[in-house]
Amino acid sequence: MFIIVASVLLLVFVALAGADLLISNINSDELSNMGVEEKS
Repeated sequence: MFIIVASVLLLVFVALAGADLLISNINSDELSNMGVEEKS
């Protein structure tokens, strides 16, 4: 049972991390397309 819970938590963590990277890439691409560049 513990292994199942750990696997689900790991999948959720990976999914959230991937979505965060995807969103940040899309946002930077949209900003550069609009001619607005922000240096973080």
